[in-house]
Amino acid sequence: MTRNQEEPRRPVSLLDIAKVFLIIGTTGFGGGMAIIALIQDYCVVRRGWLELDEFSHGVAFGQILGPFAVNASIFVGYRLRGLKGALVAAVSFLTPSVVIVMALTALYLRYQRVPSLQSALSAIGPVVVALIVAAAYQMGRSRIKSMESVLLVLISIVLVALFKLPIIFVLLATAAYALLKVRFSEGGGAHEGR
Repeated sequence: MTRNQEEPRRPVSLLDIAKVFLIIGTTGFGGGMAIIALIQDYCVVRRGWLELDEFSHGVAFGQILGPFAVNASIFVGYRLRGLKGALVAAVSFLTPSVVIVMALTALYLRYQRVPSLQSALSAIGPVVVALIVAAAYQMGRSRIKSMESVLLVLISIVLVALFKLPIIFVLLATAAYALLKVRFSEGGGAHEGR
């Protein structure tokens, strides 16, 4: 990794990070992938803070432990401003969610039997699916460039959706495959040079 890749392309203030993640934390709903779509929109598309490849790697790392939307926020903050950026991004992202969930829980417990509330909650489901599909399409269209990529996507979907294999195992298996592929391709070249 070169020095330019290790440092942010331009300084991003902690205040800017806080503003963006407060907006994402306040307006984001629908679960992990829907939030990932928002983070990508704000941090990659609108602001250009990260390249799509960097962001995709952060999302992949975020899958390993805990809630990956929070982990992706921490990754973006850390990538932009180190430990302080990670802390600001995480706190800014989580604070609105905690407050909103507490308020909505209180309202839900009080008004859960109201038919209009039940209708509104059931209408949100298709919107969440649309957000997830849009995020998957945006991230996938630049990453799937070969038949090998298509096969990896299909195998991953089968392993997770049909066989209910935990995502961490799929990620580790893919990483192992990539490492073996690189090792064998380098090994072949190394033997030819001797």
